[in-house]
Amino acid sequence: MFERPDELVADYSPLRVRRVPYRADLEVVTVAGEVDLRTAPELARALRADQQPLTVVDLTRVTFMSAAGLGILVQAAEQANERGRRLGLVAHDRVALRMLRMSGVAAAIPTFVSLSDAVRELAAQVH
Repeated sequence: MFERPDELVADYSPLRVRRVPYRADLEVVTVAGEVDLRTAPELARALRADQQPLTVVDLTRVTFMSAAGLGILVQAAEQANERGRRLGLVAHDRVALRMLRMSGVAAAIPTFVSLSDAVRELAAQVH
């Protein structure tokens, strides 16, 4: 029997978030897909988890970013600063970088065009 379209949509998650230890004091949170009102809580959970002194959020695979996603990033950066940690973003394409710049988030959170730039610059600030 065929599945109803709404059943397919219910099982579909347009967001993938993966935390990867990069080195002892640094982890990379890779975000892929759409960050919107429905998927933003998944990103928030990943960013609330125990963090290393330095966390880099790689947004290079984001295809859509809503205000809800931007809010999660700002909140995560504020919480990191309160705990003496650093949070940085990586975005180089039109979608994520444009949203970060237009909203002012790129001015509030260190934003880089490559993971290597983010690691080099932010690691120098932590040590």
